[in-house]
Amino acid sequence: MKSKETKSKWHNISIKTKSFEDIHNIQRLLPIRASIPQVIEWLISVGEKQIKKGNTNYDNTDRILK
Repeated sequence: MKSKETKSKWHNISIKTKSFEDIHNIQRLLPIRASIPQVIEWLISVGEKQIKKGNTNYDNTDRILK
């Protein structure tokens, strides 16, 4: 029986310059050194926890549907 292995797979993505700058600013605020991918993974984790809590009011009115 094979043991479970953690596999890393990198993806190239495109994001707006403003969004990248926001991520970079968050990275500078952290009390530890973290790479941009680590910051993104952390933000995803925090976001998932907030969604699961269900206490947050999500307002997407700034998004324009095409």
